[in-house]
Amino acid sequence: MIGKTAWPANVLFRFLTIGGATVDIAPQPTTALPDRYAAVCGGCEASYTNPTGMSHNVKSWAQAHSETCRALPRPTT
Repeated sequence: MIGKTAWPANVLFRFLTIGGATVDIAPQPTTALPDRYAAVCGGCEASYTNPTGMSHNVKSWAQAHSETCRALPRPTT
């Protein structure tokens, strides 16, 4: 059921794919890139990383991917 699953604490944005998985955007800082964000699909595991902070690019990629990805959500167990 949509909206009943708790988001992980670090997820800032979540997009629902047409296959029922989610594309989550969360910070993924490293020592060299402390302001890095990534979007990761919970179905097919495709990802997009933006090394210079939250931008329109990472959000656009997540939304576009969610509109076309048919992968089912990966099992949690």
